[in-house]
Amino acid sequence: MRFSDMQCKRVGCALSKQSSSRRLSAFAAFLILSLLLTGCQTTPVPSHQLPPVEPISSLIFTEQESGQAAIESPSYLDPVRWWDKGTQDPLRELVVETPAQLAARVPKRSNPQIVILQYHNIVFGRTGGEYNRDLYNFEHDLVFLRNRTQIIGLDDLPYIKSGEKKLDTDASILTFDDGDLSIYGLVFPLLKKYDIKATFFIITDFVGTVGYVNWDQLKEMSDYRNAKGEKLFSIGSHSLDHKRFDEIPADQIPHELAGSKSVIEKHLGAPVWYFALPFGAGAGRKAVIEAAKNSGYRGIRTSRKAVIQPGSIDLYDLPVFYMTNERADVLAQQIYSLLGR
Repeated sequence: MRFSDMQCKRVGCALSKQSSSRRLSAFAAFLILSLLLTGCQTTPVPSHQLPPVEPISSLIFTEQESGQAAIESPSYLDPVRWWDKGTQDPLRELVVETPAQLAARVPKRSNPQIVILQYHNIVFGRTGGEYNRDLYNFEHDLVFLRNRTQIIGLDDLPYIKSGEKKLDTDASILTFDDGDLSIYGLVFPLLKKYDIKATFFIITDFVGTVGYVNWDQLKEMSDYRNAKGEKLFSIGSHSLDHKRFDEIPADQIPHELAGSKSVIEKHLGAPVWYFALPFGAGAGRKAVIEAAKNSGYRGIRTSRKAVIQPGSIDLYDLPVFYMTNERADVLAQQIYSLLGR
């Protein structure tokens, strides 16, 4: 079909009007966007015209045992320093001091107490899991504990109970439940580097399964000795299969305790002295305590929240403070409160 000249002119005119309209719309949109962007810009204020910032005092007041206020340098108990936009370096705090300097920093106590810390998994980054403690906060835990307590091992408790070992500071003990792979990949290198003791309670049936340590890794940890020839890490039992000890029949308890102990000792060639109750269930149960003693355990760690008085240690009812995924400064304040400080 052919168009007449008049029809062609009409069509061309219509197309020309549509094109002009689109160009006008685009130009208007560009103009509006330019005005908006220009309006969002502000002229920067020269630094000499900014209001002065009031400095935060670098001194804090603490209460001595005598009841008098004293001034001391900021500590990791001070929440202002815990979250200061990344200017802190927890690893530097762990490294720079010699053992003598560190011992001099830990407050002396006329009534020292002991707190056992219960960890599970250590992970990279923040998580919502209650059992997951992130590495950043874990490192801050270590700084706080080294600044405020003497970090000892579970194996020291019988000697403190008998009076052979004396405490003049608060003490802390690190324990880890279940045998998650993170205890080998993250915790072991960190504690080894900074010469910190710990006990790892493992579920023997879980060893070597996905997400858990294997026997070679556990033996490496158990066999490790520091520069002074001291054994830093002990492996304890967390049962064969993580059953609740307030529910299983009394006649099964000796098998769980003796069986798990025997398996660990066979693989590692080292004695197992402590047992941690799965879920903390069965604490104080006579059948559990009797079976533990008959199997050769020196003590039972529960999940009951409390601190230990050196003069009244019950090795078969050891309480803990459970380390959740809470901020490190919050847990530090809770631990200090539990210690009565």
